[in-house]
Formats: sequence, structure tokens, C-alpha cells
Amino acid sequence: MPEPPPPPDLGAIVHRVQSRFIRGAGAAEVFDPLLPELLAITGSEYGFVAEVWHDPAGEPYLKIFTLTDISWDDATRERVARERRDGLEFRNMRSLFGVPVRSRELVIANAPATDPRRGGLPRGHPPLDAFAGVPLFHGGELVGLVGLANRPGGYDEAQLRALEPLWSAVGAIIGAVQLARAKQRSEQALRESEALLGKLSRHVPGVIYQFVIDARGHGSMPYASDGLKALFGVDPHDVVGDARPVLKLVVPEHFQRILDSIAESAARLTPWHQEFEVQVPGRGRRWIEGYSMPERLPDGSTIWHGHLNDITERKQYEQALVAARAAERANLAKTEFLSRMSHELRTPLNAVLGFAQLMRLDAGAPLPEAQRARVQHIERAGAHLLAMINDVLDLSRIEAGEMALSIEPLRVETVAADALALVAGAATDAGVQLAPVRAGPALFVLGDRVRLRQVLVNLLSNAVKYNRRGGRVELRARPDGELVEIAVEDSGRGLTREQLGQLFQLFNRLGAERTGIEGTGIGLVITHRLVHLMGGTIDASSEPGRGSVFRVRLPVARAAFADTAPMPEPAAAEAPPPRAQRVVLYVEDNDVNVQLVREVLRLRPWCRLEVAASGMAALASAHRAAPDLLLIDMHLGDMTGLELADALDRRAETARVPRVALSADAMPERVRAARERGFAGYLTKPLDVQALLRVIDEQLG
Repeated sequence: MPEPPPPPDLGAIVHRVQSRFIRGAGAAEVFDPLLPELLAITGSEYGFVAEVWHDPAGEPYLKIFTLTDISWDDATRERVARERRDGLEFRNMRSLFGVPVRSRELVIANAPATDPRRGGLPRGHPPLDAFAGVPLFHGGELVGLVGLANRPGGYDEAQLRALEPLWSAVGAIIGAVQLARAKQRSEQALRESEALLGKLSRHVPGVIYQFVIDARGHGSMPYASDGLKALFGVDPHDVVGDARPVLKLVVPEHFQRILDSIAESAARLTPWHQEFEVQVPGRGRRWIEGYSMPERLPDGSTIWHGHLNDITERKQYEQALVAARAAERANLAKTEFLSRMSHELRTPLNAVLGFAQLMRLDAGAPLPEAQRARVQHIERAGAHLLAMINDVLDLSRIEAGEMALSIEPLRVETVAADALALVAGAATDAGVQLAPVRAGPALFVLGDRVRLRQVLVNLLSNAVKYNRRGGRVELRARPDGELVEIAVEDSGRGLTREQLGQLFQLFNRLGAERTGIEGTGIGLVITHRLVHLMGGTIDASSEPGRGSVFRVRLPVARAAFADTAPMPEPAAAEAPPPRAQRVVLYVEDNDVNVQLVREVLRLRPWCRLEVAASGMAALASAHRAAPDLLLIDMHLGDMTGLELADALDRRAETARVPRVALSADAMPERVRAARERGFAGYLTKPLDVQALLRVIDEQLG
């Protein structure tokens, strides 16, 4: 008999495998030369060396890099060539190949065709007469599998176990290959994360940083993005070992708070969040916001990972918002104050001017000439005080943005004639001549009729007041491109260059306060702002001793769409009495005001006046018998006039009774609210007797 082959030199085989691995060869290059030796040692026809990999769910499968070429047609030859390069994946673990992977035991199948563990072979696959699967381990973990096939007579367990040193060496090499591959993936992930961190550091506003306080209390910043230079003017390399270049920039008034907050965060491992100011060379004081999360390190030091950002603009916005809210509260308080003062001042003026008008208008008891002159002085003084109150209210409306304008085409000649008529009496008293309007009838401007008339009256009144007896005032208008210039010229005392520079300043009377001429220093300011609200401009020129010229320029309007002159207001003559007597219910808690209205209604003898001193009394009276007209004060003892109107609207018999406000509250929001509640009119105190008579005639006549 021939002598049996000498036992394989396992040491030499292991040495060759290890040498190839040490030289840095890939998995296929390490195991490709090994496979023929394994086939020769075991007498196998073909086989493979595979790694055990795991899918995302943790299930094992085989990644075969070294296998005998058993391709049987062009398609399988192409597949083997491709998958030898990328690794052939075998995922069916319910087969003979999978049994050693799942069991982690040596598997021998010397009759695969009838073995219940078989999984079947593809058509054309070489026959499988015997199979042995040897699991490979490293560090107790299953790392690979050697598959052997078609040993004549089958496989012997003793023979395979005799090769254990070789299996251990191959398992160790596969384990080392896997560790090297994993190390490469960690290193690659680290490079990618560092690249990502660098990109974030460059593109995220502010500073991404780490801050460390060691066991000795020393602070450092082992990492800081490039934003540190832009934010603090400090190079990131300068704080790696010492954070003081940044900490010393914190302003003194915030420094101790920052140190205390860091200490508390370190002691309790709570998130650190602070807003503080720094003094940056070349940039001044800047607001910084910082967020970070602390972590305790094994050596007892604490590290924070966080972000710093410049929030100066946001803080400035917040401060501006606080200031705006404070200004809004102050404006509301001012409005409330003006409303109350208007009411308190108008109430006594109502009696002064109201009774003065009645004395002058009472045809049944005409005044002697001397008394009539005295009454006129009372009316004039009261009118001056009322004008000052109205000026203050107008100014507050303009400043609050509540001056509603109705812009329309206006005939300059018509508005100017109205204004001249309103100041004619004052001009006569002052001995000043008012020249007729010098304006072509075809001149039209865009403006608010009432406010333009107010502007011209203010300018004409000043031209009269600051003129000389025997002087002259002239109002003229002319086209000026897309504008119309309206000029008021006087022959008065004039203004110096310094005084011209102080025009339109609030409460600045330019020295007139030392004369006996009445004024508040508000009228020109209101005039200036009204002109601008109408889209125009105003300026002045003057020469001391030779008079002044004030010029208003407003946008021109086409004549085709211009308004016609307003209808003249009807005189307060005795209206024709209705066929039946009418009942007027006056809701007022001030006896003097009640007496005044009672006296006024004597001029309308067909009206019967009833009085309610409170809102509840008015409701009771109206529910007993609905009046023909309600005169309602806005500030009653138990409710407001608006609340009374709401209560009246809830009853059908009183909902349709016309109502007119008669109040000392002249604030625009109160007037607007009354109109929205359906008030037919809103008369302000001091009472204009003729206006009240007109309203009564309109509502009851």
C-alpha cells in the first residue's frame, strides 16, 4: 500500500496567512492562496472562506470574498467575477450554509441530498455530495465560516478538529480584518464629523465652543470656532489653554453674575443660559447670548458644549419696543388727561358762553348798548380760552395720528373767502384792512375743507394780531407747477432771521409773550402739521419793520372735479312750530348746564324739556313715555352716555328715538364712538346756542 501523505505543516500555513495579513493585503488577497491549501489538506473539491456580517436588524449573513470558481455558464461566470470583487452575499440562513452560523457548531452533511437541513441548489450548480461547515471565532465572537464540499467518502469530524490551530489562526485574522475595517469607518466618520463641524462653524452665526473648568478652577476653551475672532476679536488658538482673553471682555457690571452662573451650572450640572455685555476693542459694547450643556469628566473637571451669539440688534429692538410701549402708555395717559381737562374746563365755559349768548340773543329782554359791549367782552374772553383748549386738543389728535382728513378738490377762492369772513371782525377791531382775495376762480387744490380753512384763519389771525393799526393784510394765490401757492402777507412788525429759525416750535411765541397780545404758541405748530397732513409745505419770509409773508403750497387739483362752495349755514331764527308739542329729554347731572339748556329752549316754546340727572333715571323716564329727542351728556354719574345709548337700543320703544350728544368731552375717539352708536349729532361744550337750535329744528321741526 502507498504510504499516507505526510501531515500538513499547519505552522507554515498559518505563518504564510499571517505574513500576507501583516503586509496589509486585503481580505481576498489574504485568503485566496489559503483556500487551495485547505482544499488540499481536507481533500475537498471546492469551498469558500466567508466573514459573518449582520444586517441593520442584527441578523447574520455571509460575506464571501474567497471561493472556488464553480460557475457553469456565462451569467454565473460574470456574477462570480463581480462578486469576488465586491463580496458575494449569502443571506439564506435556512440552509446547510446557515446551520453552522446559527448553531455556532461544526456541521457535517455527508448526504446533503437527503439532509433535512438542505436548502436546495440552483439549476446547473455542480453536485453537492458532502459538506462541512467550520465556524471561525475571535475573542468568543463568531466572525467567519469555512465551507468545504465533496470530499470523497465524506468528512470526518476528527480530521476537521485536528485542524483547530489553523481555524483559530484564520478566525483571528478575520477578526483583525474586521477590527481594521471598523477602525477605518470610525476614522472616516470622525473626518466627516470634523468636516461637518468645520462647515457649521463657518456658516452658523456666532461661536460653537467647548469650555472647561478643571479641578483647580482653571478655565480654558479647548475648542472654539472661527467665529470667536469675529465676535470677540480673539483668535481661537489663544484660548485653548486659558479662557481669560474672552472672560476679561465681560463688562464689570456683568462679570460676577457670569462667574456665579457658571459655578451654579457646574455644581448642579444644569444648562447654562445667560445674556451679558462685552467690551470689544474696535466694536464697543455688544450684547452676547450664550447657551451650553455641562458634562462631568472622569478627572472631576466640567466641560460645557455650547454656542455664543451676538444679540445686540435684538436687544436694541427690545429696548426700542419697551420705550415705544412706555411712550404709548404715556400717550394714553396724556389723552386721558386731556379728555378730563377738556371736560373740566369746558363745563364752566359752557355756562359763561352759553348765558352770554342768551343775553345777547334774547329779543324779549334786549341789553343796553353798554351791557351788550360787556357781554361781548365776556364772549371774546371765553372764546379765546376755548380756542386754546381746542388748539391743545387738535395738537394731541395730530400727534396721536387721529386727525382724520377728508381730502377733496377745493376752490381756493371759496375757502379763502370763508377764512377772510371769519377774521373780518377781529380785523375791524384792530384797525387792519383785509384786502379781497387775489386768486383766479379756476385755482383748485387737494385738501380738507375744514382744515384748510383753519390753516388760513390761523395765518390771517396772526397777520391781524401782529400788525399795526392802519396796516394791511392780503391773501393771494397763484399756480406753481404741480402746486398752488397761497400766500398771506401783512404789513406788521416782521421777524428777525433768528425768529424765522424758531418758527413752528411748540409754545415758542418769539417774544410776543412780553406784549399784551393773546396767544399760546400752539397755533403755528398746528398750522404747520395740518399743511403737511394735506401733502403740502409751508414757509415764511420776513423783514423787521416791513411785515411777513407765509406761503402754503398744496397739490393742484383739476377744476372738473372740484367741489362747489358749501351751502350757507341756516340762521338760528325761530323755526315754524310743529303741529304738536314735542318732548326733549335732557340727561345731565350738572344743574348749571340744565338751566342753560332750559333757557335756550325758551326760544322754542313748542318744546317741553324734561330732565334726568342719571342714566338710570333717563331709562325709567324713557320707558314710561318715549321722548321725541334725547340730549345726552357723555359723563353721567352712574354710566356713560354710550352705555345709556346701548341700554336704550335694547328696548324697541326707545331704540328709534333720535339722540344728540351734548358733552364737554371733545376727544375724537369719543365723538367717533358716539357716531358709531347712532347719535344724530355731537355738540361740544361750551354750547353754541345757534348750533343747538339748528339741531332741534332738524330733528323735531
